[in-house]
Amino acid sequence: MHVFIITQYFPPEIGASATRWGDYTEILIKQNHRVTILCESPHYPNSSYFSGYKNLWCSIEKKSKNLTIIRSKAFASDRKTFYKKLMHYFVFMISSTINSRKVKNYDLLIISSPPLFTGVIGLFIKKFYRSDFWLDIRDLWPESALELGQIKKGILYKLGKKLESKIYQSAKGFIFPVPGFKFYLKDFSNKISKKPMIELMNGVSEDFIKKSQKINISNDQKFTVLYSGNMGLAQDLNTIIKAAEYLKDYNIDFRLIGEGVCKSEIEMLAKPYKEKIHFHRSLVREDLIKWIKKSSVCLVPLKNKKLFNSALPSKMFEYMACAKPIIVGVNGEAKKIVNSSGAGIAIEPEDPIMLSKAILTYFNNKEKCKTDGQNGMTYITKKLSKEMLISNLINHFKK
Repeated sequence: MHVFIITQYFPPEIGASATRWGDYTEILIKQNHRVTILCESPHYPNSSYFSGYKNLWCSIEKKSKNLTIIRSKAFASDRKTFYKKLMHYFVFMISSTINSRKVKNYDLLIISSPPLFTGVIGLFIKKFYRSDFWLDIRDLWPESALELGQIKKGILYKLGKKLESKIYQSAKGFIFPVPGFKFYLKDFSNKISKKPMIELMNGVSEDFIKKSQKINISNDQKFTVLYSGNMGLAQDLNTIIKAAEYLKDYNIDFRLIGEGVCKSEIEMLAKPYKEKIHFHRSLVREDLIKWIKKSSVCLVPLKNKKLFNSALPSKMFEYMACAKPIIVGVNGEAKKIVNSSGAGIAIEPEDPIMLSKAILTYFNNKEKCKTDGQNGMTYITKKLSKEMLISNLINHFKK
């Protein structure tokens, strides 16, 4: 099968979006499928392009007989203003809409969103080439932007909802990383809500598990609490800083790894506790695995928003695959997995006292650290192997 995937973010970029289709692409190729990727010139999460890459209108990389990557012109910036974010999305949308014409004779087209504007590429392909596309919905936009205060319930929100509805109407069907997203679509018209919906969760690849098992690193001498990933508006990093303040008299260190629009603000909040709270830049996967393995417990914090009840941050699965206990400050789907797997402790979002108590539970019980970590790894191996998940998806389309 020839699978054509349009995703703004793709390796060597890092982050959940790039990792999702980066991993699934590798697996599809191993399963002898042909894959063509249309993505941006790599720069995320940086504000400049990766070394060795030029921001050309179109750059085609023939990686193997089964993998072609088309990198389309992008707009690199720190994305800290609304204008910069729009430019970041619009430039890729326009260049990729035109460059999508270079790909022909595919059996399956998957378009990954957000940004929602990637869906516009699907509108173009549907209208002018009569080709169906499946929309991979990783986040609910513009609802998430509204919840996080990025936009108000005014003209921008209304335009976003109209665009969302138009894209959803044009899609052949939907692919979700979390089961709860399908309930969101039930509120739309029958033209949308009755379309086929398929789950493709953010599990962990066998390659990730093998790399984790090969890295034999002992925990830090100090009890270390780790967070890795985006430092943006959705992540509840303020609560981590407050918890560190409550635990300042304990022999506990905190490590925060990643980039994001809120990083400088969080670094300022953490300044009084710089001996206990350490920041690192985003890391390539192998180095990140080492830091996860060195940690004692890992955190998955999101803001206390109703919309996030359906969220399943991919970082929690990577922590579990590294046999580390997790403390999850997310209600809904994430809480269910933590409780059913026995991989950690679920707490209320934005509650530094609960977070502090959960950290102390592991600090005072090293055996629980080991048991919960092992429970998480067992759960991932049995139920959330990416090889199994993508095979199920492809088998659905072969029927």
